[in-house]
Amino acid sequence: MCRCAVRIFGGLIGLFAIACAAATLQPTSSPAVGAESVLLPGSGVDSMLPDGYHNPRSAEAAVQWALSQVGVNRDSGFCLRFVDLAFGRGSGPASAHQVWTESDPSLHHTAGTPPRGSVVVWSSAIGGGHGHIAVSLGDGRMVSTTSSQVSILSIAGFADSAYLGWMPPYFYV
Repeated sequence: MCRCAVRIFGGLIGLFAIACAAATLQPTSSPAVGAESVLLPGSGVDSMLPDGYHNPRSAEAAVQWALSQVGVNRDSGFCLRFVDLAFGRGSGPASAHQVWTESDPSLHHTAGTPPRGSVVVWSSAIGGGHGHIAVSLGDGRMVSTTSSQVSILSIAGFADSAYLGWMPPYFYV
């Protein structure tokens, strides 16, 4: 073989080794509250959705849309409508806590910092029996509509006794 072919072959073997090593990496255990989320680069919460399910907007596009609404007076008392719109959905379940209760329990995460673009959910113990839902920023904060203006709030300390956890943006409809 000529030197050029040997170099190409050697380069391909090197790339194959890197690809195999990356494929065997697994996320670490759930991080402590306040720690960065531990999804592998490029995986995002969209990759956690059930096969064949997708939202009109990706999780990152939903975060960007939600952030663009901060300070705007909209959807006060209608958190699920706000989250539906963030993900490009016209409508969704009847109440926020149903996003959790009607979804496959394998999607539920009760520990760790919710990753960017995941939805954080609270039980029917708040929100007049409807619960609460918001879009996670991935750093322990969420974009939420609970008062007249869309705002960025800390997840910890927001009705902790009713907090259910986080999940990928799956609305079962």
